Amino acid sequence: MTREANIADNKDWKGKIACQFVHSNIRLDTSQMKTSVNSYVYALFEKGTSRIRYDKHDIETQPGDFIIFPPHIPPRMLSTSEDYEAICLIVSSNFIFDSPMVRNVFQAATFPQLHSTNPIMKLPVDWHSTIREIMLLIMRHIQSEGIFTTQALQSLYSLVLADIIPLMENQDATNYTNKRSNDLFIEFNKLLRENFREHHDINFYADRLNISTRYLSMITKQIANTTVATFINRHLMLEACWLLKTTDMSIQQVSDALHFSDQASFSKFFKRINGMPPLQYRREREPNT
Repeated sequence: MTREANIADNKDWKGKIACQFVHSNIRLDTSQMKTSVNSYVYALFEKGTSRIRYDKHDIETQPGDFIIFPPHIPPRMLSTSEDYEAICLIVSSNFIFDSPMVRNVFQAATFPQLHSTNPIMKLPVDWHSTIREIMLLIMRHIQSEGIFTTQALQSLYSLVLADIIPLMENQDATNYTNKRSNDLFIEFNKLLRENFREHHDINFYADRLNISTRYLSMITKQIANTTVATFINRHLMLEACWLLKTTDMSIQQVSDALHFSDQASFSKFFKRINGMPPLQYRREREPNT
């Protein structure tokens, strides 16, 4: 019986960026690390095949495939072939928002959100080799402790994006939006990341951005192909799941931390989104039960 590990064990995560090889015995398990809410996962598939659940769709990967998993919709590995191997890069929003390529992040993230039934990008051999080399450099720099390590990692991450964007444009899959819309969407994500626990309503974010709720809804739908409410609810749900799984906080305490009016409202919200009450979720995920 083989021992399964996951990227959450990687001591180099540090809440910012992680990169490692994964295979049939080392799985990428975003549920073990607080990445689902605020991180992007970039997967470069090297060998074998895999079947992944993404946004209620099952997708199958082949060598040479590349997928970007945006925040709020974490992938779940269903099965792999024995020879399966991939490289996974996880980048937190905190790291991304300090990058000069931040607009390109959202452009790249558009691809899977607009094509959730088939978010796979097929990489030409030379593109695959180039991105692989950059990812290996990222691995090496993560291990270093130099005073310019963060700047080097941001530059390498920018190189990954610089190679991805032209490929998406060639595949004619990018959702083009104007600069103002992109800037507003970036600011909305920053606000949401900082305020979703306390503010659950679209009016707060529209007011802070000095735009109408209708305009914010239009931008979010245009760029992310989803609603503002869905964005907020995904943040709340994934944060709730994280707290229930990794802390000893009571259901009432989790409800309070996420600023629900009372425990009953939180439990109703949790069951509606997740399909089970929060206490059942916690019990089903406790070890040795």
